[in-house]
Amino acid sequence: MARAYDIVARLQSGKEQPTVKIDADHEFKINTSKSAVLFIRAYTEDPEKDEFDKIDAIIKITLGEEAFEYIMSQDPTMDNLSLIVNVIMAAIANEDLEKVEAEAGEERQAGKKRS
Repeated sequence: MARAYDIVARLQSGKEQPTVKIDADHEFKINTSKSAVLFIRAYTEDPEKDEFDKIDAIIKITLGEEAFEYIMSQDPTMDNLSLIVNVIMAAIANEDLEKVEAEAGEERQAGKKRS
């Protein structure tokens, strides 16, 4: 008899969108869909785009325009924007935030060595 794989429960739990809580009153769902990830990949690999454009695009695509406007209205520091992007990337990769932050730190160090 052939094997049967029942993945209904896993697929259902995969439909639950992760969220990021910005403050006590603002929590946003993170769009981790394939189309969002593909758009982010294409946008961030474009050499014509600077780092600020890339950060803005990641936030807009995954959290939405309303979340982007709210976050920007708070005049966040670069460290806080990086934290938000790292949370988004952790959600997309289904990884722990600490692991994504460590990888981002390694990439920054590698970039400094090349410069």
